[in-house]
Amino acid sequence: MGIGERLKEERESKNMSLDDVQNLTKIQVRYLDAIEQERFNVMPGSFYVRAFIKEYATVLGLNPDELMEEYKSDLPFEKEESIALSRVKSSKKNKPTTKTPAIFSLLPSVIVVLLIIGIVVLVWLFRQGFFAGDEGDPTPADNDDNTAGESVQLPPAQDTSPSEEEESEDSESSDEEQVEEEEPEEPEQETEISLDNYENNESYYNLTTTEENVNLVITTENRNWLEIADETGNSLYEKTFSTDESPLELDVSDVEELYLRFGEPQSINIELNGEELELSDEIQASQIQRAWITIEKQ
Repeated sequence: MGIGERLKEERESKNMSLDDVQNLTKIQVRYLDAIEQERFNVMPGSFYVRAFIKEYATVLGLNPDELMEEYKSDLPFEKEESIALSRVKSSKKNKPTTKTPAIFSLLPSVIVVLLIIGIVVLVWLFRQGFFAGDEGDPTPADNDDNTAGESVQLPPAQDTSPSEEEESEDSESSDEEQVEEEEPEEPEQETEISLDNYENNESYYNLTTTEENVNLVITTENRNWLEIADETGNSLYEKTFSTDESPLELDVSDVEELYLRFGEPQSINIELNGEELELSDEIQASQIQRAWITIEKQ
């Protein structure tokens, strides 16, 4: 006997219809029928199969943990979870780090050195008279000019080489430009939450984030029944949540799918990495709400 047949037999023994179970669990009839027929492929994922079976078993008065353990080998959890895990890992993108080539970082210094060498060579050529023309003696031999025999004195060449202070300033400015070029820009951290579907007091969200850590913060202005679990069904919080305990903070960085069940939705506020979980406008304040949040890190 499979787990679906076991649940169906227990339901019929209590004279309950699938509509009765739907009214108590808020799980749609098509999902309840799929569980009894063990057609798990129509479910959104293994997390929902596990959560729906536990709700179904609880309403029928069965121990959900013992039931899941007894039929563990009949449920397609491990295969689906490995596929989902590989899909999540493959979606992660490593952003390439841009580095400035070493030749460009040394280019300003090379230009300064070449400029200094060029100036020194020009000064040396001026001192050697390289640029002076070969002028003949303008004064004839029989000229009576008293200054004919005097040599012409050239003005001393000016030292046009840069001073030590100028070289130091050029070197410092080059180092500052090099540091500015090498500083990589850090990518902005973003978190987005979207409501994919809402029906029969059940909300399905998708969260994408570029941050490594995911923090859940819940506050209330009243008293709310609150249940929190991860994709394996492990309970993270389950009791009446009041203003004395507000705010409730949980680190859910390692959770891939988050399950929330809460009452009094008009007085509760749920945030993930500072982004508020927007509830549907169709929510009925008197009904217990269920929310499934798929977390994807990029």
